[in-house]
Amino acid sequence: MGYSELCPFPAMLLPPQEPNVVADTKFRLFATTLFSELRRNIGVRVFHNLSAAQRRGLKELGELSQSGAIKISVSDKGGEFVVLSQDLDRAMTRLHLQDQSTYSPSAPEEFTRQYRHLNKVWTETAKLANLPKTVISRLKCDLPICPVLYLLVKTHKLPQDGIHVEDPSRFKVRPIISCVGGPTDRIARFLNLILIQLLRFVPAHLPNNNGFLRILREARLERGNVMESFDVTSLYTNVPRENALQAVLEILSEHHASLNLYGLTIRHIMLLLDESLKCNVFRWSGECCKQVRGLAMGQRLAPALAIAFMSKVERPVLERRPIIYCRYIDDCFIVCSTQTEMDTCYELLNRQSEHIKFTREKPAENWLAFLNVQIRFSHGIQKTKWYRKPSSKNVLVHCSSAHPSKTKTAIVKNMFKTASAVSSEGDFRTESMEMIRQIAQENGYCCDGQPAWRRRSARMEHAQEEERTKVSFCVPFVSDDMSAAIRACLRKADLRDSVRVVGIPPSNLKRQLVRNRLYDRRCQTPSCVICPFGKEGDCMISGVVYLITCQLCGEEYVGETGRPLCIRIKEHLDGLKKSRKSTPQGDHRIQHHVNEGVTVSVTILSREDDISARKTLEALWIAAKSPKINRKDGCVAITRELAPFADLCGSDLHSRYPRGGAEAGVTGENTQTRRKINTRGDARPSAET
Repeated sequence: MGYSELCPFPAMLLPPQEPNVVADTKFRLFATTLFSELRRNIGVRVFHNLSAAQRRGLKELGELSQSGAIKISVSDKGGEFVVLSQDLDRAMTRLHLQDQSTYSPSAPEEFTRQYRHLNKVWTETAKLANLPKTVISRLKCDLPICPVLYLLVKTHKLPQDGIHVEDPSRFKVRPIISCVGGPTDRIARFLNLILIQLLRFVPAHLPNNNGFLRILREARLERGNVMESFDVTSLYTNVPRENALQAVLEILSEHHASLNLYGLTIRHIMLLLDESLKCNVFRWSGECCKQVRGLAMGQRLAPALAIAFMSKVERPVLERRPIIYCRYIDDCFIVCSTQTEMDTCYELLNRQSEHIKFTREKPAENWLAFLNVQIRFSHGIQKTKWYRKPSSKNVLVHCSSAHPSKTKTAIVKNMFKTASAVSSEGDFRTESMEMIRQIAQENGYCCDGQPAWRRRSARMEHAQEEERTKVSFCVPFVSDDMSAAIRACLRKADLRDSVRVVGIPPSNLKRQLVRNRLYDRRCQTPSCVICPFGKEGDCMISGVVYLITCQLCGEEYVGETGRPLCIRIKEHLDGLKKSRKSTPQGDHRIQHHVNEGVTVSVTILSREDDISARKTLEALWIAAKSPKINRKDGCVAITRELAPFADLCGSDLHSRYPRGGAEAGVTGENTQTRRKINTRGDARPSAET
């Protein structure tokens, strides 16, 4: 893995690229044929897959959520939506935070101190490891978002009258601390690349379901053997951080020679892990707290650290050599020769750590469920069949959803394939297939027969690997016919060997309705000139094209930034306040508002993480609005090439570039922009049901 693959985060700079006349010609032909195809289909009606009543209901739910009446989330394991009054949700969270053994009050100043110290340690350590400067800068977050807490309701543990319960103490919940965009988000991802290599040295760890099936089928079972499953209660919250780090250190010290440490020493890794875990401040409803015990669910490092720690807990049991002992995260499957030995193992596990406690489950009607498999022992012979938890609501991508047909076909086919792989021959496999068929039909699929599948050959895997190395051209998914037409445009331009089309489905219901930061999207910028003209919290959004408007004369400036918007606007305001002629805003004040107090407003025009696509959007907005404060046009060649298709973008570029196409010899920077451009834009085909 190269260093570039360690940083799947938006770049801040667009490096120049050498011109390539052949590539420029191919992409110009591709753009021409693509926009011609789009214009040909612009009048084609796309049918909505929601009924009028469903659309009204969806709108009402959104309005109720925005008004503060309800909170919409998903359940812990079932996948269904949970609708609560915000008063009840707040009461549940306050009750959860009263656990002083796990949480304690904090302050914004402590959060700032923590992330600044982490950034300092990361920079010093990464330099000592001779990591490239680009890696160091892209994995450091100078203005992180404070992690937030939200709760997932365990609907499968609700009382029978749960739908009418108003007592917050009767709800079982799973706390999640969302660290996306937080101080440890990027550094933890890098460290996790090292930690996941350790898991193959944890004897009982199951990487996936196939590993469990292999162990089960290779075991030598005898009459009288007993099986049970053990489950760790609240594993992440109860893992002592010091013990988890000690477990990681032991595995690293023993196996470091066979690991890729990316230039870091063991001391560097342990230092960064320790500092990442110390960044434990989060926010809920404007209040800062910190988790003082255990690992946070939502922290990237938590799964690997918990698995490493459990290897120490289960070591005494493995020394007793049970017939089978394996574990997937917090679920254990164990087979012993006698019930007495099983009881001994259970008691032994519960004595290993103060907070780690196990529950046990015995076979019901001779069947025991583990992961997605049900197992039965009979006369020393094991039988298996596919298993679906009763809490699961069997929610799949619906057949009428706006997804490519290949995606929906693959979902159903993989379910049949999995059920066949985990089931014994005969009636058990037939029963598993019938369960799959019913679930598929509930989601709108027609399954008259069992779909056929082929084993993946080396040629197929090689073809898929080649496909992943191609440049992705992301477009909104409209229909299979439209996607096929776009691929035809690639073939005409002789780009199919270097570019692949990726259809992006529209936002599903979860993305539209669920807001995990419902109580914490707050403006943190003093004297903010962004949030009053948009939504609260807009000042912290990264990857935007923005518009600055002078409140005295109405003249405008269009810009883009990959950093939090408030940082870039602060730089603009500094130039304006000090009347710096070197800045567009300072020059505007000198030219038009000498000795006047100038105020501005800022609004977000577009959001785009990819820098090349964002610069293209900036150029299009500059061409469309002709802002007078801007000193020069951005990406002039790009806007000239797109001018003939401006009507598709809703921009009037013809008046600015009447000749259309660009001058000969487009720069390499524009070549890269065309290769990476993400055309998601504002297209909204049909909503997912």
